[in-house]
Amino acid sequence: MTEVRSQKLEVRGLMGRLRRKIENIMTKEDTDSFSSVSEFILYFFSLVYGAVIRVRTSLYKNGIVKSRRLPCKVISIGNLTTGGAGKTPLAMYIADLLKRSGYRVVIVSRGYKGSAEKTGGIVSDGKTIRMDVKQAGDEPYLMATRMDGIPVIVGSNRYRAGRQAILTFNPDILLLDDAFQHIQLKRDLNLCLCDAKKPFGNSRLIPRGMLREPVEHLRRADAVVLTRHNGSKGSPRNVRIIQKYLPGKPIFKCSHIPSGLREHASGKTHNIEILTGRKVLAFSGIAKNDDFAALLSELGYNIVKFMPFPDHYRYSNSDVTKILQAAKDLNVDYIVTTEKDCVRVGNRLPASFPTFILVISVSFGEETRAFENFIKKEIEELRD
Repeated sequence: MTEVRSQKLEVRGLMGRLRRKIENIMTKEDTDSFSSVSEFILYFFSLVYGAVIRVRTSLYKNGIVKSRRLPCKVISIGNLTTGGAGKTPLAMYIADLLKRSGYRVVIVSRGYKGSAEKTGGIVSDGKTIRMDVKQAGDEPYLMATRMDGIPVIVGSNRYRAGRQAILTFNPDILLLDDAFQHIQLKRDLNLCLCDAKKPFGNSRLIPRGMLREPVEHLRRADAVVLTRHNGSKGSPRNVRIIQKYLPGKPIFKCSHIPSGLREHASGKTHNIEILTGRKVLAFSGIAKNDDFAALLSELGYNIVKFMPFPDHYRYSNSDVTKILQAAKDLNVDYIVTTEKDCVRVGNRLPASFPTFILVISVSFGEETRAFENFIKKEIEELRD
């Protein structure tokens, strides 16, 4: 048994090192030269991948393969790159906006890495949560816990999931989370999110870069939202590229701002300043762990140790034990993590050790009225 366990740990370590190596290449800025055989191999596969994506898109564009339409209005939120562009916070923002405007809304998500991803199902009916995080996936489960009165459904087949939503809840609007590439289903409003700092990653397709499809496919979007703007001017060149493919279409800017700290044990919310100067152990398993760590430092938290994990990471009991033990050994005052990581850890962090979740909200700042009026106007025109 000891030997088998040792072999499993060795394989896990090898896979972890391989994953990190690939991720380093995918995010590497210099894409004009190859410094290793690995880079060349990934570049070759990116060419193959790009050819497949272009053929697929052409088949749908020319009607050779038909997209299907649902008997209600459909809004899609997605992005061009892999990793976090802030889709989940914006999906919740728009869902809440539509609900406040008097529409019946259902969120449909893929349910990435959830056991119900392929079979589909109802995560929440807007009142009662029917799946746990392992079934739903972390993002749909998070939305279900945050969205009062808005049902959440998962399924990799968005048409089938949409049909279930219509038959069960009779919505006015379906909000598709992370569906820019899901062209099998027609949508009435197509929003593409781009990270303000790196909207196209290193401008290479996966697996050499972060792009899910070529930049010119931005043409499918009705509007672009530059996320994580946070006062940054971003790259004028990138804005010009977006304008080139979306002439006359709106480009909005939003920021992801920390709006509070929620106690993991009690759910009580506090002002973010309560941890300023306090010793903290932080951990996260999101697409941009470095950004989370940097944000905590900007807030003035004394990060004694930061423990990063892969995106959508499923924490084992052993992982949770290591986090807790490190916090005790380092004699920190608090543990801090993200909302997504909180739902994956669940109740395995004891209430006896103070743990906080940093709550992030979307803000359009001075563009709030313009963005919300755009969404409302588009929906009203669709209604007609």
